[in-house]
Amino acid sequence: MPTNNDVLTIAEQRQPVLVQHFKNVIKKNELAHAYLFAGPNGSGKEELAMWIAMRLFCINLQDGQPCGKCEECQRISQREHPDVLIVEPEGNSIKVDQVRLLKSEFSKSGMEGNKKVFIIAGAETMTASAANSLLKFLEEPSGNITALLLTTNPNLLLPTVISRTQEMEMQPLAVNELQSQLESAGVGKHLLALTSRLTNSPDQAAEWLVDDWLGQTAAAVWQWESQLLKPDMSAFVTVGTTLVPLARDRPHQRIVLDIILAGFRDMLLENIDQEKFVMSFPSHRKDLQELTTRYSKKQLVDVTDLGLQSKQLLERNVSFQNVAESLTLKAFNVLSK
Repeated sequence: MPTNNDVLTIAEQRQPVLVQHFKNVIKKNELAHAYLFAGPNGSGKEELAMWIAMRLFCINLQDGQPCGKCEECQRISQREHPDVLIVEPEGNSIKVDQVRLLKSEFSKSGMEGNKKVFIIAGAETMTASAANSLLKFLEEPSGNITALLLTTNPNLLLPTVISRTQEMEMQPLAVNELQSQLESAGVGKHLLALTSRLTNSPDQAAEWLVDDWLGQTAAAVWQWESQLLKPDMSAFVTVGTTLVPLARDRPHQRIVLDIILAGFRDMLLENIDQEKFVMSFPSHRKDLQELTTRYSKKQLVDVTDLGLQSKQLLERNVSFQNVAESLTLKAFNVLSK
């Protein structure tokens, strides 16, 4: 969770529509007792939750906006406000004892007023007992209490929890704004198109830049794909020597497959002479033009379909190496027809 007044700027930049929505809702005194904010890491849901808390307690509102500078706003941003409680996973999950503590706070009146705000970050990590413990408050809210549940994956929450909240999907950033923020996060111009296809989160992109993981992976995928199209059976070797080491865990494996699919999209659109499409690998346009001319549209559609099937196999806990090697052999078979 953010801990400084940059949260206001980030909330307004990444979720301007929802900031305006809550600005109007609070002004009309129509704030619901519980919301579920769903969106990827870096989408601004944490900052939006803090914005709401500051808006409710700020003593120096400016045109309906929290000032971010008064004592109330400062204490909220520093996690020192007694009536704004933030719960986050301890280890890999939110435990039932954490929710019990939360419920005990629910029963108390506000220490410095009649409002209380609870922010539950990583709500999808609540254990079943923790989620069931929370249900009573969500079913029978009392007092002037607002609960804000934040999740990257609402499908992992109990349906009964979701049904007791108003679910709000984080709005995707406009392309220009997203690319501007990706550049600020350190994404090079040659990777902007690919990165904006992979994520709407500048924070997530910044994580991929550590040790140049994204740059190395994009280069490795292009090496593999160009070998596939030549065709060159060394693509099979590239899986084990280059792709597998980069796909070090499930999240990274999913992204590697997404990058492969982005490359397949490029080769398909290039093959059918789709004008003005934004390439994920723009620096390889000339090579791609030469490599795809020998194949039919049907062949490239079939290869792309194999890529989509590979994502399904990965989610069924097939090992990444088996998935990628199988994809390579099946793609060779399609392209050799």
